[in-house]
Amino acid sequence: MIPTLRVLTRKSKLGFGKWKDYTVQELFDLKKPKELISPYFKLTSINYIEDVLIELKLTKKWRIKKPGSNKKLYFEFLKENNMLKSFSRGKGSDIMKIESKPFSKSYLQNMNHGS
Repeated sequence: MIPTLRVLTRKSKLGFGKWKDYTVQELFDLKKPKELISPYFKLTSINYIEDVLIELKLTKKWRIKKPGSNKKLYFEFLKENNMLKSFSRGKGSDIMKIESKPFSKSYLQNMNHGS
Protein backbone atom coordinates (compact mmCIF):
# COMPACT_ATOMS: atom_id res chain seq x y z
CA MET A 1 0.00 0.00 0.00
CA ILE A 2 1.46 3.35 -1.06
CA PRO A 3 0.53 6.29 1.18
CA THR A 4 -0.92 9.19 -0.76
CA LEU A 5 0.17 12.66 0.28
CA ARG A 6 -2.55 15.29 0.77
CA VAL A 7 -1.33 18.86 0.54
CA LEU A 8 -4.01 21.01 2.15
CA THR A 9 -4.71 24.61 1.18
CA ARG A 10 -6.77 27.16 3.09
CA LYS A 11 -9.94 26.00 1.30
CA SER A 12 -9.33 22.28 1.91
CA LYS A 13 -11.54 20.41 4.35
CA LEU A 14 -9.76 18.17 6.83
CA GLY A 15 -11.99 15.17 6.11
CA PHE A 16 -11.20 13.33 9.36
CA GLY A 17 -11.61 13.66 13.11
CA LYS A 18 -13.77 16.03 15.12
CA TRP A 19 -13.18 18.93 12.70
CA LYS A 20 -13.68 16.96 9.45
CA ASP A 21 -16.25 19.37 7.98
CA TYR A 22 -14.17 22.50 8.63
CA THR A 23 -11.72 24.07 6.21
CA VAL A 24 -8.20 25.03 7.20
CA GLN A 25 -9.15 28.73 7.08
CA GLU A 26 -12.17 28.14 9.34
CA LEU A 27 -9.92 26.53 11.94
CA PHE A 28 -7.61 29.55 11.77
CA ASP A 29 -10.64 31.80 12.26
CA LEU A 30 -11.74 29.73 15.26
CA LYS A 31 -8.21 30.07 16.69
CA LYS A 32 -7.62 26.30 16.60
CA PRO A 33 -4.09 26.01 15.18
CA LYS A 34 -3.34 23.01 17.39
CA GLU A 35 -6.01 21.07 15.48
CA LEU A 36 -3.96 21.68 12.31
CA ILE A 37 -0.52 21.14 13.84
CA SER A 38 -1.38 17.73 15.28
CA PRO A 39 -2.17 16.04 11.93
CA TYR A 40 0.98 17.51 10.37
CA PHE A 41 3.23 15.80 12.90
CA LYS A 42 1.19 12.68 13.63
CA LEU A 43 -0.18 11.61 10.23
CA THR A 44 2.11 10.53 7.44
CA SER A 45 -0.08 11.71 4.58
CA ILE A 46 -1.00 15.28 5.66
CA ASN A 47 0.98 18.33 4.57
CA TYR A 48 0.14 22.01 4.03
CA ILE A 49 1.07 24.63 1.47
CA GLU A 50 3.90 26.99 2.40
CA ASP A 51 1.82 29.96 3.63
CA VAL A 52 -0.23 27.71 5.94
CA LEU A 53 2.97 26.22 7.36
CA ILE A 54 4.29 29.73 8.01
CA GLU A 55 1.08 30.80 9.75
CA LEU A 56 1.27 27.68 11.93
CA LYS A 57 4.83 28.77 12.88
CA LEU A 58 6.29 25.63 11.38
CA THR A 59 9.64 27.03 10.31
CA LYS A 60 12.40 25.01 8.63
CA LYS A 61 13.47 23.80 12.09
CA TRP A 62 10.12 22.06 12.65
CA ARG A 63 9.50 20.67 9.15
CA ILE A 64 9.46 16.93 8.65
CA LYS A 65 9.96 14.98 5.46
CA LYS A 66 6.62 13.81 4.10
CA PRO A 67 5.28 11.14 3.87
CA GLY A 68 6.30 10.60 7.46
CA SER A 69 5.45 11.46 11.05
CA ASN A 70 7.37 12.52 14.15
CA LYS A 71 5.46 12.57 17.44
CA LYS A 72 8.55 13.45 19.48
CA LEU A 73 9.07 16.60 17.44
CA TYR A 74 5.36 17.40 17.89
CA PHE A 75 5.65 17.49 21.67
CA GLU A 76 8.88 19.51 21.47
CA PHE A 77 7.10 22.03 19.23
CA LEU A 78 4.14 22.33 21.62
CA LYS A 79 6.45 22.75 24.59
CA GLU A 80 8.56 25.44 22.92
CA ASN A 81 5.47 27.37 21.73
CA ASN A 82 3.67 27.13 25.12
CA MET A 83 0.81 25.09 23.66
CA LEU A 84 1.27 22.10 25.95
CA LYS A 85 -1.19 21.98 28.82
CA SER A 86 -0.04 20.55 32.11
CA PHE A 87 -2.12 17.75 33.48
CA SER A 88 -2.68 17.45 37.20
CA ARG A 89 -3.39 14.15 38.86
CA GLY A 90 -6.23 13.60 41.28
CA LYS A 91 -9.04 15.08 39.21
CA GLY A 92 -11.69 13.57 37.03
CA SER A 93 -11.36 9.83 36.56
CA ASP A 94 -8.58 9.56 39.16
CA ILE A 95 -11.03 10.21 41.99
CA MET A 96 -12.49 7.01 43.37
CA LYS A 97 -16.23 6.86 43.01
CA ILE A 98 -18.54 5.35 45.59
CA GLU A 99 -20.04 2.20 44.22
CA SER A 100 -23.77 1.97 44.62
CA LYS A 101 -25.53 -1.34 44.80
CA PRO A 102 -27.74 -1.85 41.72
CA PHE A 103 -31.46 -2.09 42.33
CA SER A 104 -33.08 -5.51 42.09
CA LYS A 105 -35.53 -6.28 39.31
CA SER A 106 -38.43 -6.65 41.73
CA TYR A 107 -37.68 -3.29 43.37
CA LEU A 108 -37.68 -1.55 39.98
CA GLN A 109 -40.95 -3.27 39.00
CA ASN A 110 -42.59 -2.10 42.24
CA MET A 111 -41.45 1.47 41.61
CA ASN A 112 -42.77 1.34 38.05
CA HIS A 113 -46.17 0.03 39.13
CA GLY A 114 -46.58 2.75 41.73
CA SER A 115 -46.08 0.64 44.83
